[in-house]
Amino acid sequence: MTATAEAIQKTIDPFTHGNEHVAQGGQTETSSLFIDVRTPSEFEEAHIPESRNIPLADIHKFLPELREAAKGQTLVLLCRTHNRVQIARDHLVKNGITNCRVLEGGITKWIADGKAIIRGRKGYSLERQTRLIAGLLVMIGVGLGVTLSPWFLLLPAAAGAGLFHAGLTDSCLMGILLGKLPFNRHKTV
Repeated sequence: MTATAEAIQKTIDPFTHGNEHVAQGGQTETSSLFIDVRTPSEFEEAHIPESRNIPLADIHKFLPELREAAKGQTLVLLCRTHNRVQIARDHLVKNGITNCRVLEGGITKWIADGKAIIRGRKGYSLERQTRLIAGLLVMIGVGLGVTLSPWFLLLPAAAGAGLFHAGLTDSCLMGILLGKLPFNRHKTV
């Protein structure tokens, strides 16, 4: 068994994420391909060796390739913690790709467990970008609302409502929109 397969066997709960991954006796049934759905800058900062980066916003473009790859191996989906990867898994399953699992705890847990990663230059995670933009909207809205017109106070109100909605639903519209920006996407698998 390869080191990657052993890591998957230890990390993934096969009974909560799709098809059984580990056969009787602890042997893996198929090889695995890690699909990292974070943004390219997040992927470059730290990723699992031999993993492929397909940002969540681009996953629909790669359905034919992923469908083909899933025929011979298990697709192991991961993100920073666990939120975006659930959306990706639901999208793949909806499109007939059921040989996929979610890496519990994402790259954050993988690193915390001391498993092998490749480190690159530090970038801005999607979560960090979202916090920066929300904070900027609040500062600009309050500044303009106090100096020019109270109507500008709608900006921080909208940012607050968006953050409240994100916390309530565990889905962030601003994060999804930021994920569609050119520097958060790429065209290769």
